[in-house]
Amino acid sequence: MTPKKIILNKNKRSIQVEYENNTYLLLTSSYLRACSPSAENKSRLRQSKDTKTISSYFSKVLINRIESVGNYAVRIIFNDGHDTGIFSWNYLHDIGSKVQDS
Repeated sequence: MTPKKIILNKNKRSIQVEYENNTYLLLTSSYLRACSPSAENKSRLRQSKDTKTISSYFSKVLINRIESVGNYAVRIIFNDGHDTGIFSWNYLHDIGSKVQDS
């Protein structure tokens, strides 16, 4: 699902993802950092499926900026130096829907 708009909140602790059907996802920086689809994070995610526990590990991480990657994804640059995770539209919607449902 392709977002209409992605906004980095002023406090840099979350992003708001807006879709055409007027639905929104609010994703925290710690959750996004924990769910980063980078190779570095994949082993951490396999070891612990509890993203809340992993998110607490990144509780002080902020988002420096968001960059578009073609027409299919965004790269999120975090203040801890992590910048290798590319969040496809589908992946962003999937992880956002999971956190909104919990």
